[in-house]
Amino acid sequence: MTPRTSKLPMLAFLVGLAILIAAIAAQANGRTFVFVNGYELSPQELYAVQMQSGTRIPPGNYIVDLRSGCWAELDTGASGCPAGSGGGEYTSRYGSGGWNSNGDWNHWSNAAGGAVGGTGNGCIYTSFGWSNC
Repeated sequence: MTPRTSKLPMLAFLVGLAILIAAIAAQANGRTFVFVNGYELSPQELYAVQMQSGTRIPPGNYIVDLRSGCWAELDTGASGCPAGSGGGEYTSRYGSGGWNSNGDWNHWSNAAGGAVGGTGNGCIYTSFGWSNC
């Protein structure tokens, strides 16, 4: 074994150790890595949402319609609406939208002049021509 190749396992070990220490430090700093509508939930907020929903929420970038409770995870495309929501519509000074029991949802934003929506099978789309489907 040459001196160069004998250093590779040690280097890999040190990189792994650095990653582990960074992950522990991030958790110690109160990071949840659960972002809802661009805002990172604090550990207390995440706990409260998990207790209310009865499910563990993994780290991710979520958009949530606060009226209907319908949500989508932007990185994976997973989406859904709360059980028993059945469906409905709403209108406010900020926009309007709706959802159904299949997990389909949409929201029109007056400020953005456009819409975003999703389907129960994970598709997300906008009225600006973007879609992950």
